[in-house]
Order: sequence, then C-alpha cells, then structure tokens
Amino acid sequence: MPRRQQRRPVQRKGAPKSPREDSAALDASARRVLAANGGDAQRLEALVHDLEQLRDEADRLALADPSPDALREYRRATRELTEAQRAFVMATAT
Repeated sequence: MPRRQQRRPVQRKGAPKSPREDSAALDASARRVLAANGGDAQRLEALVHDLEQLRDEADRLALADPSPDALREYRRATRELTEAQRAFVMATAT
C-alpha cells in the first residue's frame, strides 16, 4: 500500500498580519522632520496636532468613499504623523 502524502502547510503571500515597523527608517525620517523644524518642540507639537487632523480627515474620507487612493492617503497621513511624533519625542528628550 502506498504511503499517504502529507499536506504541506499553506503559505500566504502578501503583508504579514502585524506589519513590523522599521525602526531605523522611522528614526531617520524623524531626524529629517526634526532638522526641517529646527528642533523646536513647540513647532513639532503644532505639526503633530495638524497631522492628527489631517489623518482624521483622511480616515473620514476613506470610510465615506473607500478606494485605493483614499487608503494610500490615509497610510501616508499616518506615516507622516508617526514620523512627527517620533521627532517630537526626540526634541523633548534632549
């Protein structure tokens, strides 16, 4: 009797379930934001506030009219907000 073939585990392609943040790239982007704003914590805090509003607006638009462009804008706004938040932390830590 022939041996029964075992199933291979299914490998899913695409993004992992929990995307890992590239910390070095995020730090580099945050340093660029920090340099562009002169290291001023107040300017960075205002930038973070503005980017939070921009991200919330992109989220609202993406929920109202889902599309690849809306998702791209939401992800861009989220990335820029994360970079500004990291730059603010860097500015207040020194």
